[in-house]
Amino acid sequence: MNYYEAGANCQVFTGNNTGCVFAMPGSTVNQYTGATPEGATPLTVNDKVIKAVILELLGARDGKDELVFKNKKQWWAVFRVLSTFCHYPYKMTVFETKMKELEVDKVDGKRDLSYDSLSAAPKELPLMATCSPSSWNVFKDINENYLQQYAVAEFLMLKLGIKS
Repeated sequence: MNYYEAGANCQVFTGNNTGCVFAMPGSTVNQYTGATPEGATPLTVNDKVIKAVILELLGARDGKDELVFKNKKQWWAVFRVLSTFCHYPYKMTVFETKMKELEVDKVDGKRDLSYDSLSAAPKELPLMATCSPSSWNVFKDINENYLQQYAVAEFLMLKLGIKS
């Protein structure tokens, strides 16, 4: 599903079935429809490594000593990074089941994974919805919600060795 369309703030320059190049004021962004970004090689990372990185993320703190992973809507960034780069399920319900199997879905009530919060995020963050997480840095200054998604994606990509 494509949540971001060309219009007053965006113009499509090129595109194919896996994505488009959009120009927005001040930046050009590659938008993707769910396939691995062209030229990117999906990582083969085992579940043990993924679980360890997610657990590290859940306890990670930023420069202000605040949690990087602050709320359950940030699971969407985890979903997007793992599905885009690590051969993890691209269907949200299957991803949710996978996280339950890894026993990382229950955190503290406020940050627990749920399908509702996972599926709500792309509607609230339309600029990130079809864009590869490796391009999210151009959106981080829009508002706190975008910054929180970017922070999680950046943490995961750094820990998993994904170029951003």
